[in-house]
Amino acid sequence: MRIVLERLGTAPGVLAIVVLLALLAVPVSGGMARAASPDSRADLSESTDYLTITATGTYGYQPDTVADLPLSTTINVTFIDNNSLPHSFNISSREGVEIVDYTDTTAGELNETLFSAPALYAAYVSGPGEKSVGSFQSPATPGWYEFVCNVSGHFQMGMFGYIAFGEGLPSNLTLPPRTGVGSSTGFPVAEAIVVLVTILVALVVIMMRLRRIVRERALEESDKESPVLPPSPPAP
Repeated sequence: MRIVLERLGTAPGVLAIVVLLALLAVPVSGGMARAASPDSRADLSESTDYLTITATGTYGYQPDTVADLPLSTTINVTFIDNNSLPHSFNISSREGVEIVDYTDTTAGELNETLFSAPALYAAYVSGPGEKSVGSFQSPATPGWYEFVCNVSGHFQMGMFGYIAFGEGLPSNLTLPPRTGVGSSTGFPVAEAIVVLVTILVALVVIMMRLRRIVRERALEESDKESPVLPPSPPAP
């Protein structure tokens, strides 16, 4: 039995690695929900909230829809670049205003429509892994706002999203083509299925290996326990 355990010694480790990799492969979804707080949230005032936005390699944001952030609250923002291109994260201060025909919008029209008044929040990152950390005071009354990347041509590629304070987002907003990557309030179903299938396959492989080793070990023990008979005397 010791040999069996030695041969299987790496099986739990293999399973643990598979499970860990599967979990790490699943991004945490934050769209259409309150932004997640860091572990230290319990030690902070309730007048502080947190928002993490990532610029993706497909001219998008993750998440690109965020709803029901608190009113009159300091929002700490972490903006991360997950692409080799520079990107910005600018929240318009014009409540309830969106640009529907974004593909045909010029830079001048973008600024005139959304940023004729100073941005509610603005951040810029210029390379892979770069982070911009800042904060702003959320509005005192419920409302929703459009946020965009104003790096030349990025908005026209669909790099925009929406954020709401004290309410949900309207269902008739013009959403960028990739919306849905992070717009679920729960665990993504497709990603959950991938994780479960990965774990199931790993378990099946380990169980098959276990059965084979146990069978081989049983045969070895059987051979050891079989009596060795003396040779038969020659026939007269």
